[in-house]
Amino acid sequence: MKKFLQVFFIFLFFSGTSFSDNHKTNFKDIKGYKKQFLSMSLKKVNRIKEVKASDGFPVYEGKTSIQVTVNREDAGCGKGKAKTTQIQCDGKGNRSRQEIHLGDMKLKNKEHIFEYAVYFDETYEPLKKGAVVIIGQMHTDNKAKGCHSCCHFWAQDFKYKGEHYYSWASKAAYSSEPVVIGKIEDLKGKWTHLKFHVLWKLDETGRFKIYKNNEVIADLKNIKTLADTCTGGYMKFGIYRHRTIGYWNSDWESLQDQRVYLDSIVLRKPKKEEKFKNN
Repeated sequence: MKKFLQVFFIFLFFSGTSFSDNHKTNFKDIKGYKKQFLSMSLKKVNRIKEVKASDGFPVYEGKTSIQVTVNREDAGCGKGKAKTTQIQCDGKGNRSRQEIHLGDMKLKNKEHIFEYAVYFDETYEPLKKGAVVIIGQMHTDNKAKGCHSCCHFWAQDFKYKGEHYYSWASKAAYSSEPVVIGKIEDLKGKWTHLKFHVLWKLDETGRFKIYKNNEVIADLKNIKTLADTCTGGYMKFGIYRHRTIGYWNSDWESLQDQRVYLDSIVLRKPKKEEKFKNN
């Protein structure tokens, strides 16, 4: 009996280890980040996978890209407990996501370049009922005292001036107007390469330069680039849908799947000739 229990507990230990590692990823199309794991991975199906150009899937460069599909049922949970002791879970009916979390980063007074290519599937349709779809975000890490804002910046599909656009926004920069990347309908079925060059500052000495297909579409100077008191953060790529409660309260079955492809996700330091000069 004693031997049986020992074997049983060893089995549980290794089974637990394998299950706890299920959230880890290692996509070859992601470079420069120290960690990769699925965000809110518990209690939901993983719909993020690597696909090949040879199988007919869209690829920006190389042989593979990352396919991300989100379903209305994809409301999962994180591991452990939040600082508030509340369990970290997406509320079904209000949030659904399929995202890759790329690990905590120290940001204050640093200069970084973030790059990625995004492809909106031809079947992709924007959401209605006031819902917002975020595809790429630099989230605050909430470790510093008083750091409660969700994000330093994010890129989202939302309705603006009567049309759905993919655009950049930031709470840190207190930008009253989004930086428009493109109309969703115009971005479907083709690759768009984005580059964000950031000087991370808590005061108004930061800078945020945004490129679309290697052309500058915004150069925001002398701005806050870190949310109040926040000194760190982490990038998340994929699809995060929130404010979908309108579907839950009226016609839940009509909340459709959405799919995008991501490629060439890169974090790097700027080269000497790229660095900002005296802001």
